[in-house]
Amino acid sequence: MRALQLLGPSTGGIRMHVAALADGLEHLGVVAPVLGPAGVLDGRGTQAGVVPVPAGTSPVGLLRARRALAPWREDADVLHAHGLKAAWVAVRGRPRRPVVITVHNVVLDETAGRAAGLQRRLERAVLARADRVIAPSDAIADGLVDTVARDRIRVVMPVSPPASPRRSRADIRGRLGVSDDTPLVSCVARLHPQKDLPTLLRAFVDVAARVPDARLAVVGDGPDRSALEAESSRLGLDDVVRWVGFDADAVDWIAASDVFALSSVWEAIPLVLPEAMALGVPVVSTDVGMASELLGDGRAGAVVDVGDDRAMADALVRFLADRSGALAAGDAGREVASTRFDPDALTAEVLDVYRELVPAKGTR
Repeated sequence: MRALQLLGPSTGGIRMHVAALADGLEHLGVVAPVLGPAGVLDGRGTQAGVVPVPAGTSPVGLLRARRALAPWREDADVLHAHGLKAAWVAVRGRPRRPVVITVHNVVLDETAGRAAGLQRRLERAVLARADRVIAPSDAIADGLVDTVARDRIRVVMPVSPPASPRRSRADIRGRLGVSDDTPLVSCVARLHPQKDLPTLLRAFVDVAARVPDARLAVVGDGPDRSALEAESSRLGLDDVVRWVGFDADAVDWIAASDVFALSSVWEAIPLVLPEAMALGVPVVSTDVGMASELLGDGRAGAVVDVGDDRAMADALVRFLADRSGALAAGDAGREVASTRFDPDALTAEVLDVYRELVPAKGTR
């Protein structure tokens, strides 16, 4: 079987998922070339070819992308589009091959602003032409039933590569200038309003007052960095917060911490959560994406309301102050990650979706 993987302009978790999925499919005997804008995988895998999927719906951009995709489609058995932008290219014209679309994000007013109505209409038009739609969580699947017949929706958690730190805990903590027993919280996030770092900073004022030697390492960069650093200073956190910047091996910082924090106002599938859990690090997250599905029972971490800095502070202090409780939460997280995010099992589930559409014919 030959299953094209089409990816639009993307960052972070989606391209990690696509790279891991393509690799897993290849191990199962499926040829799975990854296509998309130049450099879309950002070194996380091998890109087979360039299809310049546009960031918007420009007719010229869509035509250019369709022309670039056309020769790849000729000998493909199935085309798997990841995200709405790639899906728009995949379903244009009269596709002669089955199209599978993974919905990695939902259209929300807070993310789309005035364009939300247009984007919802686009989403409905695109998904209506898909042979199968893969939703990465039950919540997203439930949100699609008004657009897509339920019998065409499959729920498959995203595939993510095993979390494998390259640098030691001692190395990372040395870079931060903290000792091995310093209570350390990590946050890996793009410095953007979506991630709501101000809530985490406000929470850390309370954390620092209750656990005076606690430190926060923020790994990531983005348009809000200057404003966030200024806010951190205004809150008196200059000696508490470390602004690490972007690091492709962000998993190293998570592994070296005692608790991982996510303060986003919205997420679809934050792959960083199962990454942290697989590393045995307790997680404190706002109630976004699949956080409640993973952490709702309280065994592997805690879920708090979006924007609730007091609840976030209480949860962080709980794990920082209770080492045995944190270790137990870490063990529970490892168990959840190993059972629900086994990459081989999830890749096989995606292959099962392809096989629903493609008659058995072996591999090419």
